[in-house]
Amino acid sequence: MPSSVNSLESVPALLVLEDGRHFRGVSFGARGETFGEAVFATGMSGYQETLTDPSYHRQVVVATAPHIGNTGWNDEDDESGRIWVAGYVVRDLSRMRSNWRSNRSLDEELRSQGVVGIAELDTRALTRHLRERGAMRVGISTVEPDVDRLLAKVLESPQMAGANLVADVTVREPEVTPAVGERRFTVA
Repeated sequence: MPSSVNSLESVPALLVLEDGRHFRGVSFGARGETFGEAVFATGMSGYQETLTDPSYHRQVVVATAPHIGNTGWNDEDDESGRIWVAGYVVRDLSRMRSNWRSNRSLDEELRSQGVVGIAELDTRALTRHLRERGAMRVGISTVEPDVDRLLAKVLESPQMAGANLVADVTVREPEVTPAVGERRFTVA
C-alpha cells in the first residue's frame, strides 16, 4: 500500500572523484562522509539486491536508472544480512514508496545502516565519466562543502587494488544447511 516517506530535508551533499570531477546534490540516508570505489549499476530494478550484494563491498554505486526507491525496502529480497555498498548515488529518489511488500523507505534503510547517499545530481554525466575513465576512488560528504578538502580525503582513502575484501564478506565459520524432505537421489 502506498505510504508517504518523510520528505527529505534539503541537506547539501558533495561528491568528489579522485580526478577532481565533482557533483553537488542532496543527501539521503545517513549523514556524514563515505569513501570507496565509484562504479555504476545499469539495472532498471533490483536496487535492494544490488545494495545487499557482498560483491559491492567498499564501492559507491551510481544507479543509472533515473528513478530509484519507489518500491521501498522489504525484509525478503536482501542478498545478504546487510547493505555492503559504501555509498549510493541516484538521480531522483522517490519520495513515495508504493509496494505491498514494502516495510520502509530506501532512505530509512540506508539511514538505519549508516550508509550515505546523494541524490539530485546528473548521474548520466557521472556514469559517462566513469565509463570513459574507469572506476576510481570517490567521496561523498554532507559535512565538507569544499571540493579541494574533500578531494584530499579521497586521495588519502584506500585503493581497491590489492584489498582483501573476501575476508570482510565471508562467514567466519562454515554454515551447514540440513536437507529437508525425503532423499530422492544422490550425486557422487
